[in-house]
This record gives sequence, structure tokens and C-alpha cells, in this order.
Amino acid sequence: AIVKSPNLTVLKQQHVNKWVALSPDYKKLLAVGDTLASVLKRSQQSGKVVMKVLPGLLYAPLAH
Repeated sequence: AIVKSPNLTVLKQQHVNKWVALSPDYKKLLAVGDTLASVLKRSQQSGKVVMKVLPGLLYAPLAH
């Protein structure tokens, strides 16, 4: 089965090398921070998607 890539247009160049929390539908940016702990603390929504944004706007997802 082919897994469709999420729409990450909400991520911008200023988010590179930062941790971000997104809504489950990837449409809303909930929190941005330098550390995973800071993003988890700032984003209390359940079901959020947390990832580190890599150069080139690639991402490294975290199952949380």
C-alpha cells in the first residue's frame, strides 16, 4: 500500500531545525520550540503530530 505524504505547507523555513507540534490534520501549527520537551509542554492538544523539521523542510516524525 502506498502511504500518502502529509501536506506540510504550514511549515516554513524558520521552522528548520526546530521541533513542531501540528494538529492531527496537519493544517494548524500548535507549537514550535528548540527542544522536544518545550513543544510537548506548550501543546496540550491530544492527537497532535510532533516532529523535528530538517533542512530542506524534510521531517522526522515522532509517534506520540
